[in-house]
Formats: sequence, C-alpha cells, structure tokens
Amino acid sequence: MKKWMILWSLIVISNVYATPTKVIIYTDDSLQPYSHLENGELKGTYVNILKAVFAKMPDYDVKLLPVPWKRGKKLMELGQGLGLATAYFHGHDWPYLYPYSLPFASDVLNVYCSSEILEKARPLWPDDYKNLRIGRPAGFTGFGGPKFDEMVKEKAIFLEESKGAVTQILKLGANRVDCIIMDQTTYNVEYHKAVKDGRYFSNWKKPVLGVEISRNDVYIGYSKKAIESGQYPYHMDFRQKFDAELFKMIRSGERDKILNAYWIISASKVLIDK
Repeated sequence: MKKWMILWSLIVISNVYATPTKVIIYTDDSLQPYSHLENGELKGTYVNILKAVFAKMPDYDVKLLPVPWKRGKKLMELGQGLGLATAYFHGHDWPYLYPYSLPFASDVLNVYCSSEILEKARPLWPDDYKNLRIGRPAGFTGFGGPKFDEMVKEKAIFLEESKGAVTQILKLGANRVDCIIMDQTTYNVEYHKAVKDGRYFSNWKKPVLGVEISRNDVYIGYSKKAIESGQYPYHMDFRQKFDAELFKMIRSGERDKILNAYWIISASKVLIDK
C-alpha cells in the first residue's frame, strides 16, 4: 500500500511540474479584422477568441503564427504543421485539410459591386455576374462556390485575386474590378476605415451590396498528412481539449462577449468624424 502511495505521489508531482507541450497553429496574416498583422503584432477578433481558448488548456503552450493564406494551405498540404485557423469547411475540395475543430465563429459572405453594375438586377449568384471582373482574396479557393470557380475556368467570369480586404475595396472604388467577394463584417469595418483615412477617395461612389452568397462557420482545420505521419502523437488530446473549452465558452456566453467587445472597439475607431 505504501509503495502505491509513493508511486501515485510521483505521478501527481510529475503532472504538476510537466512542461506544457508547445504547439503552433498557423493563421492568416491579412484577414482584417479577424486575423491580421498590425505593426508586427497579430490582432483580430478570431485571434482573441483562439487565445482565450488556448489559455484554458494548461497542458499546451500554443502559439498562433501568422502566414500568408496560400502558404498556410501549402504547409497543411505538405504536413508541415498541425493546424490552420480561420478556415471554412473544405472537406469536400481540400482533401489535405481534415478533420476540423468545432466552429469558433461564423460569417456572411456577400458580393459588393459598383452602382453601375447593379443598375441591372442581379439576384442570382453567380449566373447573373457573367462577363464581370470579380475580386477575391488570394488563395481563397472555393470562396464564391463551386459554380463560380467553374465559370472562372470557362472564362465566363474574370477573376482578379489580391491580398487583403482593403486592396479589394480600393480596386472596386477605382473601377479596376466590377465586384468583390467579401464577408459582411470585414467589408463594413474596412470600407469605413478606408473612407475615414482618405484612401477611399471622396469622388468614388460607394459600393452596393449585390447578393448574399453563403453563411459559413469558421474552424481550425488540421493537416491530414501531418496527423497520419505520427509527428503529433498528442493531436487527439489537443483537439478534444480545444473543442471542450470552446464549447464551454460558447455555452457560457464568454465567446460572444469577446466578439462584442472587439466590435464595439472597432466601431469606435471607424466612426467618421463630423
């Protein structure tokens, strides 16, 4: 009995003083206002949510590492990292990114166009947008739906990709594209920022909402190749603990408090001075 008590004490002590496992989760470096670099610091509402979840996982020392989205996807495809955050579900067309976490947020994907383009009613996406120049974030394959991608391949729609939401908004204002695909919150925040700081010129017409394309949940997607390689033996435990803590945050309302706090601060920053 005494031997078992000593052994148990050693196990407890070793667990208490065990060094947390270091984990890197990649994330987008230019997805304003969700996950982006600002003066060398990673910021955004999705970043805040993820950091809050990771803080509740004492067995892991998790670092969010920002990278260009295309590079993040390639790292997952090559199995050179465990997970990529801010991903939509792509189990049907990105076979290398699977499984996924519980969704930690959701957003609405819209198409915004110049007012001249929408003088003609265009309620059907993407059929009513044939022969137009459409802007989309670089590396966001599937952003717009499979039929949109097919029409791009057939040159029925002309795709122009660029990095960063602001670049797309400015290209739309300058009539370098006819429409842009962007989630609703990003557009609202970044358009008003660009107006306030003068990058969106006063003589440019305000973009107009064309149509809602889809509503999407946002996840951490895990590299199938990395998991199958065995280089992350703790992946199941990590995934389960992340999902469990996120679930509790959603249920308690803590996740929504983080979201609301961020949007209140963002809104105060983009209000146009009278």
